[in-house]
Amino acid sequence: MKYTLEEIAQLIKGRLSGPSQLMITGINSPELAKETDICIIYDERFIDLVKDRNVGAVVIREGLSIDKPHIVVSDPRAIMPILLNLFVKKKELRGIDKTAIVGNNCNIPETCFIGPYVVIGDNVKLGERVIIMAGSKIGDEVIIGDDSFIGYNVVVEERTVIGKRVKIQHGAVIGKEGFGFYKSEEGYIRIPHLGNVIIEDDVEVGANSVVDRATLGSTVIKRGTKIDSLVLIAHNVDIGEDTAIAGQTGIAGSSEIGSHCMLGGQVGITDHVKVGDNTIIFAKSGVIGDIPSNSVVSGTPARPHKEWLRAQAILLKLPKIIKQLGMKDVADDNKE
Repeated sequence: MKYTLEEIAQLIKGRLSGPSQLMITGINSPELAKETDICIIYDERFIDLVKDRNVGAVVIREGLSIDKPHIVVSDPRAIMPILLNLFVKKKELRGIDKTAIVGNNCNIPETCFIGPYVVIGDNVKLGERVIIMAGSKIGDEVIIGDDSFIGYNVVVEERTVIGKRVKIQHGAVIGKEGFGFYKSEEGYIRIPHLGNVIIEDDVEVGANSVVDRATLGSTVIKRGTKIDSLVLIAHNVDIGEDTAIAGQTGIAGSSEIGSHCMLGGQVGITDHVKVGDNTIIFAKSGVIGDIPSNSVVSGTPARPHKEWLRAQAILLKLPKIIKQLGMKDVADDNKE
């Protein structure tokens, strides 16, 4: 893939300074960029990394200057995904591998790719250009929309509905039975889960993440939400649009997460909790009650972030406070 500097400038709507026909063949970091690479600099601290090196061109933010061919934009960070996508090596995949097993009454367009050792159940409907990589299993009556990607060794259980442009990374499990048991005198009795999972358009589910199907009804992940690796979404959870959930987070059954939320890594949310829209939950927080919209919370139990910071500041001062109060033995214990 090759682009002239002028073509790149037009694509990212930037102001070009340098030879318009300079050929760019790749993108790299400032410290690794070579003579035909373009790199991105959003802070003047990184200019020294390239000023004495033979890099092809640089994208810089408004207000910076550099003696290299460059393109000026208002927000270089926003430009990065555009440039990265320019140089992604895309291999066209199409057809059904001879080792794949396809059930009865399936609708699989010719533009789809079904990889080696994929197993597809009965009455499955795939949209155009769906890619299913090797070793994955698609259950009965699953629907997958146009341009969606199913990675290696993914399990999509029966009656799951997946929208368009969805990306499910390697090893994820969508639609398994939830962790539902009734404890009787004889022991734990499994509660059957008869519902399904609905994943709307433009959602991404990370590697080895799990989305449980509903007991009744649907577990729903709405449009545009991004889920990191090693995340557990339990039965009957409802996640709003454009929410981001970082790795090792667990959301217990029947909880509702609003739209445009951000959940840090290792957040734990108990069952039947409602988190409002536009909420930020810091990493390692434990949510045990409802959180109103537009909140910023942290800690366990989760509380307003500023309140948590004050509590941590006081905690660090406790040994000194105890000593001032004359509780010497306790202070000495804390020192140990």
